Amino acid sequence: MKIIISLLLAVTLIGCTSIKHSLFDFGVGVERSLSDLERKQLNVGGYQWVYLESQDSVQDKPVVILLHGFAAEKDNWTRMARFLEGYHIIAPDLPGHGETTYLKDDFYGFDQQSLRLAEFINALGLTQFHLVGNSMGGAIAALYAYRHPGFVSTLSLIDAVGFYGEEPSELQRLIEQNKPNPLIVRSPEDMSRLMSFAMEQVPFLPWPATDVLADRAMAREQANDQIFNHIYKESESARYSGGFTHIFEKLAMPTYVLWGEQDRVLHVSSVDKFLEHTPKIQTDILPNVGHAPMLEVPEITAGLLQSFWVLSESASQVANHALPESP
Repeated sequence: MKIIISLLLAVTLIGCTSIKHSLFDFGVGVERSLSDLERKQLNVGGYQWVYLESQDSVQDKPVVILLHGFAAEKDNWTRMARFLEGYHIIAPDLPGHGETTYLKDDFYGFDQQSLRLAEFINALGLTQFHLVGNSMGGAIAALYAYRHPGFVSTLSLIDAVGFYGEEPSELQRLIEQNKPNPLIVRSPEDMSRLMSFAMEQVPFLPWPATDVLADRAMAREQANDQIFNHIYKESESARYSGGFTHIFEKLAMPTYVLWGEQDRVLHVSSVDKFLEHTPKIQTDILPNVGHAPMLEVPEITAGLLQSFWVLSESASQVANHALPESP
């Protein structure tokens, strides 16, 4: 009898888990539909890239590529994309993240990821676009822009890896003290802790979203450990060698740095370093916002990005009009 009860309980639990994931996937599908995004796949360089793209033609509107941060994925941008009217959105899962291939023997530092991104963009046939990156995705975006300046109309960095500020972040202090990394989920309880750590304004998530996100993050624990070690070592190396400085000093395109004032992952004092080393830069700091403005205040973030793009386009047109005609 005990064996039968145990089996029935196991079946019930498996069924509940399956229902949770199905409900979650249905909700994600609704969110994507509301933002006019569809899921696509592309095999490039040994990786099966999975990405979201606007359903209209890529020729009809200016293209925007959105790059997520560490241990995140493409749907971090879905709600914000709803407010980017007039733009064609492409938001990939970067290699090793989300649904895109993870190969445990590969290296996932910023530089290598930027080279993979270049292969993906070339495969899509894109030659002109706005590039946006959050956190880890910001460093990857900057490295891509450094190597391919002619492709990038503007570069937008949201709470991005690039420079350490004068004041260490809470995450830096935890890592230096060998305390658990709050960005890596190892138990169901860790997901709520992660969201509270990464965001000052945690968006409402209906049941069973938090449970499913925890399940999927725990399944990626080893991959996230490896990827974090790769990017942390690269960040530390750049910190003491000035490795990122020459990259930002040579960015020729208009660059926008947006930061959450209450960012616990990357301290807001980092903005001063971007201002010091980046030529064509504009910055904004959002009060009462943490590390993920596109999730915390998606409409405000979208509005600021669009204003930057419009102003940059206007400035470019004025500059081109002022150029003397060729003899």
